[in-house]
Parts: sequence; C-alpha cells; structure tokens
Amino acid sequence: MIQFIHAADLHMDRSFEGLVNLDKRVQERLLIANLNVLSNIVDEAIKHAVDFVLLAGDSFHQPRPSLKIQKHFVDQMERLNQSNIDVYMIFGNHDYYQQERYWFKFPDNVHLFTSESVETKKLISKSKEEVAISGFSYLHQWIKQNKVVDFPLRDSVDYHIGMYHGEIGANEKGNYAPFHVSQMQDKGYDYWALGHIHVPMYLNEHGTINYPGAPQGHTQKETSARSILLVELDQGRSQIETLEVAEVYWEEKTISLKLAKTTQDILSIFKTQLETTSTKLSLLDIKVVDYTHLSHEVIERIQSGELLDYLTDKLSANLINIYVWRISIVNEELPNRVSLSVSEDLLEQLFETYHSPEIFQQILNEMYSHSEALRLIHEIPNYQEQTLNRAKELLDRDFVFEEDKE
Repeated sequence: MIQFIHAADLHMDRSFEGLVNLDKRVQERLLIANLNVLSNIVDEAIKHAVDFVLLAGDSFHQPRPSLKIQKHFVDQMERLNQSNIDVYMIFGNHDYYQQERYWFKFPDNVHLFTSESVETKKLISKSKEEVAISGFSYLHQWIKQNKVVDFPLRDSVDYHIGMYHGEIGANEKGNYAPFHVSQMQDKGYDYWALGHIHVPMYLNEHGTINYPGAPQGHTQKETSARSILLVELDQGRSQIETLEVAEVYWEEKTISLKLAKTTQDILSIFKTQLETTSTKLSLLDIKVVDYTHLSHEVIERIQSGELLDYLTDKLSANLINIYVWRISIVNEELPNRVSLSVSEDLLEQLFETYHSPEIFQQILNEMYSHSEALRLIHEIPNYQEQTLNRAKELLDRDFVFEEDKE
C-alpha cells in the first residue's frame, strides 16, 4: 500500500483579482495567503506521513517567481525532507521550466521533471514497494501535442503513476497538451495525477484519473478551488480523500430585504446575516433580493456603493474574517437561471469526453447492464447523441456559465 498527496495549480505568486480599495487588514492577509496554503499542504503531508507528494504543474503563476516565493517554497520542501517525504514536481504552462530562473537549489528530496520528453523516475515506498512515476514538463508556454502517446505502458512495478498537466482534448486540438481519457486508461497505470483545470474533477469511474483543482482560488469564479487529494493505492484498490487547505474562500450570499423598510433595517439585516465563526477569510459577493417595495432612495444607496462603503468602514472591526467586496441587486425580472463559475470551454471539453462510447457507457453503467433497458436503448436511433444534445439544452436553459478568460 502507498499513500501520497496529489496537488496542482498552486499559482503561489498570483494576486487575488477583482478586489479594489482593500483595507490594510485584508491586504496583509492576502499577501501571506498563498504562502500559508503551501505550508498547509506540507502540514497535511507530514500529518499523514505520506510516501511522497506530487505537484502536477503551475506551482508558480509566473515563469519567473519572486525570490521571496522561491525561498518559501524551498523552506517548505526542506520541511518535507526532514520528514523523509519526497516530492515529484512537473512544470506547467504558467511556470514553464527554465533552470536559470531559480536562484535557490531545490532540496535533494525534490525530483524535478525538466524535459518536454516523457521520463520515468522510480522509488521504493516505506512499505518496500516499487513505484514508477512518469511525467513531463512544459519548457514553453504551449504544448499543442497529445503527450499521452509518449508515455510508456505500465512498467513491471508495484505501482505506476502518470503526471500530466493538460486539458481534455477536443479532437486533440488545444494549446495545453490535449488528451483523451481513454488513451490514459489504455496505459494501464494505477493513477494519473492531472493539473491545469482549477475545478476538481474525477474523469473515470474508479477515481484514478483526477484533477484535484486548485488549492486556492484567486478569482471570484474559483469558489471550488480549495483542496488537494490524499490518495491511497493498494493493489487494484484506490481510496481518495479531499483535504481542504485554502486560506481564502470566495463565497456568494443571497440576502433578502423582504422585512426591511428603512436603511437602518437593511444595515441590521446585513449585520445579522454576516456573522461567522470561520477562522478563514471569506471574500463575500452579496446578491440582494426582495427589494422592490423599498423606496428609490434606499435602492440607490445600495446601487451606488454607499452601503458597501459603510460596511467596509463601520463593520470591519466586527467582521474579522469577512470582507464584502461587492453588493449587487438581482434583477428579479430575469429568468431564474443559476450562475455557475465554469467556463463554456470547460463544458465543451467535458462533452467531448462524453462522446467517447466507453466513457458514456461507464456513466450509464447500470442502464447498460440491464437487458430490457439495453434493448430499448438500441431501438432509439442515435441514443448517445440525442442524450448529450438534450443534456446540453437543459444546461443552457437552467444555468448561466460565466466565462473565465484566464
């Protein structure tokens, strides 16, 4: 049995975007948040006494990380070294590798993949089992080739793991090593540690081809970016546990003003609604509903930003772990569509994956294993295509997808 941590897309030197007029208290917490996230990951690795840690690309947001970030990273890797925990690290499209950009020597426990050609490194686990880890790194901002084809078939070891920073391929078109899940499955590996997509995603039925998602969200669209994966493999069996390590949470809250009549009522409702016991910092986007009975003057105080300024100035002492960065009024005449922080590009990638007959049948495994259901499926022309088209129609009807340009 082996146990390891799978993390990706730390983007340690990325700022928190979309925030303006921050007070000093919030500024100071955001400046150290990225550093603390890495420390939290290391804490979890030591706590669980894992065999190793996998960092699947974009540990840094810039190809030339600052000296402060580099020093903190090396210090944390040294903590793992003191606990006899090795680190296997690939570089992604943001932190594509160039040796001269790193001023500090990586500790001996950090094993870097520094080529765009796939290479394999081996280790012996604490339980004396042999593990092979295959991977590659970006040396440029883009890799347009499907790199899965370059990975070797499963080696004759106890466990074989692939590390891959890339996107699910739409007919193998894309700038970030586009791939198909079926190709990864054909390699026979025990686990694929993916990076690049900031939303946590399990790409196969057994949960062995995974994006952990970013451990820290840096924009209001990255609400699910807060975790890493603790993975346990035991001869054909896998167990995945999600570990939250984020320091800052982007959250959206809907507040009803149905019972409010005056501005003072609104302030009282907001103060009550914003109470929290969390020790982490929440960046709160407030949506106001049930307001049409209020006077034009009261509504104007919300729309103009006056209410936001008041909350920032007057309630900050009481809201130690909350920062309200936006208050907006929901147009109640619009259809009741749910907003999702997922780009349409990602949605298209997912649908491209589901066009694979193997993946589609895995999702509907229970139906395909039932003889009567299978007979009915075969009687429906183009059943798979019709199902996917209908699913797309329902998503377009019920959800609004906020495009992420990152």
